[in-house]
Amino acid sequence: MPASAACVVANGVRETLSSILRGVVSLKLFEPTIPSPQAWALILRDARIYRVRGNVADAALVLRTPDAVALAAALFGEAHDQSTAPRGLSPIECDVIDRTINAVAASLGPVCGTREPAAAERVAGISGFVTYFELLIEEPTIARIGIALSRDPSPEPRGALTLADLADVRLSMRAAIDAGTIEAAAIVGFVFGQVVPLDIGASTRCGLTAQGRCFARGSCGVRNGRYALALEAL
Repeated sequence: MPASAACVVANGVRETLSSILRGVVSLKLFEPTIPSPQAWALILRDARIYRVRGNVADAALVLRTPDAVALAAALFGEAHDQSTAPRGLSPIECDVIDRTINAVAASLGPVCGTREPAAAERVAGISGFVTYFELLIEEPTIARIGIALSRDPSPEPRGALTLADLADVRLSMRAAIDAGTIEAAAIVGFVFGQVVPLDIGASTRCGLTAQGRCFARGSCGVRNGRYALALEAL
């Protein structure tokens, strides 16, 4: 996936957490990767998973229990000692974490598109997801937020040409008159020097082609001693 898309997401998450925590948040982005099935099992083990459905791809926010506890402590303005025995979240902490994750999910637009529904839904697991990357919160606490994607976003267009780049390209053009229709049997009887009558309106049915593609139509005639075409439609 484009690294720039992951950077935009990380910056959005950082700004959201800074607003919620009312302070400076230091965040580190780990490069997106494609985990193996065994790695997915470790990533999702004992984790709170929130699925976000988008019109480009689905995303999932993965928050393992130790990270959820550390983040909850920071949200309540409490110090978190990682050396203490592992514990679960209280009902109040669960509610606060759910609200925080929903706020963070608003930053996933660059990788999943328009969200539907608006809220991230809590799910027991995910399958068929492809790409995964992590955001490491370094200040004011230490916690990881994982982001999984059901498919990679489309790559960014690069090296696009402009009309100015094509200005010096030379094309051979041909004007053709729609003279009318004639039966195949009559064509078989053609001989050299035969005069073929033209429909009176044929001169107004002229097409201009380049490389076999018709791109303009108009009326044909003569101007300053040269055949000419007056463009009427592109």
